[in-house]
Amino acid sequence: MDPAKIQELEDRLGYIFNDKRLLTRALTHPTFSNMEKQKKNSSEECPHQETYATLGDAILKAGFISILMEKGVKTKGNITISKSDLENNLQLAKVGKRLRLLEDNYILHGVGKEGKLKEGAVSLCSDTVEALIGAIFIDSSSSMSDVINCISKIFEPELREFEIKLHEHSR
Repeated sequence: MDPAKIQELEDRLGYIFNDKRLLTRALTHPTFSNMEKQKKNSSEECPHQETYATLGDAILKAGFISILMEKGVKTKGNITISKSDLENNLQLAKVGKRLRLLEDNYILHGVGKEGKLKEGAVSLCSDTVEALIGAIFIDSSSSMSDVINCISKIFEPELREFEIKLHEHSR
């Protein structure tokens, strides 16, 4: 991938990767990995984002809980409800759209064009946002503070909206 394009995405994420291979893997969807494997007709793996997305999902949960507690959410029930609003697939896809993951062709995928891509856009974007969070966690030597800073940056509009609602309810 073009270094200027990588720099642009890193700016949007608020994180500069020490190991760009982690970023590439986070952007590699399993459909692309499978296509590459078939093209080469070999058993050689093309690492993809699945495990990073699984890690990123867990890290996002912990990050959101930390952010919500910092913002004054005090009960388990309120944290759970607020966290689920922030981390659902549609919300993650919205963040992916804001990061222009599909529009700027950051995601390496084999989903196809037009209709098929539209159908899979939510999943492609939400999985990739989670994978990026997982990759940042790995690249930062498991630094939750680095990851929370990135979460705060890329979810800034959603967190700002949440704060407005929180202040309205506390009146």
